[in-house]
Amino acid sequence: MRAVPYILALALALYALLDCIRTPSENMPARLPKPMWILLILVMAVVGPIAWIITSRVRAAEERGGEIERTVWSSKERVDLHLAERPRPVAPDDDPEFLAHLEQDIRRRRRDKDAGTNDAPGNRNEDSDKNSDDHGADGPGVPSDGSPTS
Repeated sequence: MRAVPYILALALALYALLDCIRTPSENMPARLPKPMWILLILVMAVVGPIAWIITSRVRAAEERGGEIERTVWSSKERVDLHLAERPRPVAPDDDPEFLAHLEQDIRRRRRDKDAGTNDAPGNRNEDSDKNSDDHGADGPGVPSDGSPTS
């Protein structure tokens, strides 16, 4: 039971804060800027939210010729809150740029493979040089596996 007043104060502050944020800047009551109202609501636990609710309802009633509307919010107009959307990761098969690079890579590999198999018989390709025992990494006469020659 001791927590009920704190919960009510929190709920009142939350309502007042949301109502203040939704209200357009040009409709702020008491000629205070919106950041000042938000600060007042947050800093003055119970007094700030009550001050906001009273002054915003009075201003709304004055704009309507003294009529008080039975709505939840103090202003019919509102400022929509839009959170910035993060760019969603695109699956590789849905990304046209990735698919274009993939296609180029496939074409390049096919070209390289075709060029490697179409070498003239007198030309040696890299694979035959690597597998040759007579010209190892250490020079002529030393096999590539590093064992001494007899």
